[in-house]
Amino acid sequence: MKTCIVVPHYDHFEQFAPFLPELAQAGLPIIVVDDASPAASVTELEALLESSPADTTLIRHEQNQGKGAAVISGLLAAQAAGYTHALQIDADGQHDSAGIPDIVAAADEDPRALVCGVPVFDNSVFKFRYYARYITLWFARLESLSMSIRDAMCGFRVYPLAAINAMLEKVSFGRNMAFDCEILVRAIWAGIPLRSVPVHVSYPSDGKSHFRYVRDNVDISWMHTRLLFGMVLRLPLLLGRKLVPGRTPD
Repeated sequence: MKTCIVVPHYDHFEQFAPFLPELAQAGLPIIVVDDASPAASVTELEALLESSPADTTLIRHEQNQGKGAAVISGLLAAQAAGYTHALQIDADGQHDSAGIPDIVAAADEDPRALVCGVPVFDNSVFKFRYYARYITLWFARLESLSMSIRDAMCGFRVYPLAAINAMLEKVSFGRNMAFDCEILVRAIWAGIPLRSVPVHVSYPSDGKSHFRYVRDNVDISWMHTRLLFGMVLRLPLLLGRKLVPGRTPD
């Protein structure tokens, strides 16, 4: 395994600046994908990365494309740079970086697997956000006919790049917040095993949320609609895989 960290970033400099030294302690190269942040934020970000002791690379989108698009750019760039695995983590510091060794170790035990963080929330979580996650989780399990998805929205994961990027080249994924869920369902369809590792999650009191309730909820609803139709089309293969272990749907 050759692993790097991929960080999707949009106007989170205030949160990312104190978080970057924590990421650097993991000793992994870091690819930051900036999704067309305001110019002032980008200038600060560039200076921050230049002064960091970590091996950092900055990729910039000229136009804002969404979190999913930033993750996709990072995964493709990571494989092009020779990495076999990429650890996705959010820029706002909500995920406890102390969990990085555990999730990387889980990937090392099964390099074929997509290893997913399962949030352990503290009191900073918004109750609406907490319970809304279960709606998406229910749909993701239905669409995949699998209980192996334990959280569909956590952006703390290790991706096996060869298998994941092969899907990215064939399928048009959602470019916004829906990506985190869609990639898990399609990974199960493709026969990529999922593993789970708990991660402590704390929402910063001064944090910014770029979740747009109308746009992103519409996007997530459309994603679930597409995946439900996809599940119906794959139903014989998905059921057949349950009856014949090792059978992989197309």
